[in-house]
Amino acid sequence: MKKTIILASIAFATAFYTQADPAKKVNLTFQNGKLKIEAIHNVKDVKTHYIDQIVINVDGKDVKTISPKMQSSNGAETLEIAVAEIKKGSNVVVTTRCNEFGKKKGKLTIK
Repeated sequence: MKKTIILASIAFATAFYTQADPAKKVNLTFQNGKLKIEAIHNVKDVKTHYIDQIVINVDGKDVKTISPKMQSSNGAETLEIAVAEIKKGSNVVVTTRCNEFGKKKGKLTIK
């Protein structure tokens, strides 16, 4: 009985973690004063499994937090946003969080 419960728990956990995952990659570009964020995150249903938090950090300081309520497409969360704090030489780190499991960061140094 104990073995059955343990095996069932492992099977459930494995199934959950294969369904829930952070973004595969976070691509960042900065052009004309706007930061473009593309979080590659393949999902079946954009309303139930999505990137639920995007934190923009400039030179070590969190400057914006965005909380989407659904994903913009089945393949990725994309957005373009003006960030006044970004200047030439700035180090930008964007952290994305999946509503089910995990975080992924993207980094960009402004030239």
